[in-house]
Amino acid sequence: MGRRNMKTSKAHAATKKRPDFGRYCRLVDLYVACLKHARAHHDAATALLDAGFVSQAYAIAFTGWEEIGKAQIVADFANGMAAESEYDEAFRSHGLKVAYNSRRFELNVADIPASIIKYELASAKHLFEARQRALYVGKDDKDGPILPDTEIPRDAVEKAIKQLTRELDNIDMQDAISERIGSASFLK
Repeated sequence: MGRRNMKTSKAHAATKKRPDFGRYCRLVDLYVACLKHARAHHDAATALLDAGFVSQAYAIAFTGWEEIGKAQIVADFANGMAAESEYDEAFRSHGLKVAYNSRRFELNVADIPASIIKYELASAKHLFEARQRALYVGKDDKDGPILPDTEIPRDAVEKAIKQLTRELDNIDMQDAISERIGSASFLK
């Protein structure tokens, strides 16, 4: 199973398979920038939580999670594993970035080139809704306020930050060990 075979459904259907070398190099720089920004969000979320800004810490941690998803899509596009449409959408869609972090690698042993990277946009909906509750005051059915600090418990924020830490560290380790980026680093 080579990295040239495992692709998203959209990448399998695309006519253009891989960016040229110059663009590939720019995409690697973009990938690194996304991960660096995700790490900055991690650090900011930790500082906000330490200062008692619980809901704000959750929103920033979630944004870091989105940046990781975007980085993985950038890398997979660079490697010919994601379509250009997915790459473009990664800069607009919250759902895609979050869903891509939960992607699965489905190996088709009968037809290796048909193996697929699968993600489900619906899986990101509840996480995005929690982010929205962390950012904005809502209203109840009697027009009373629903405050973000009552919607997001501290332990959920601590869990989100730990998950962000684990994911960033795992990506750093896999990239270094495999000398690859994105999904390819997990498939070597």
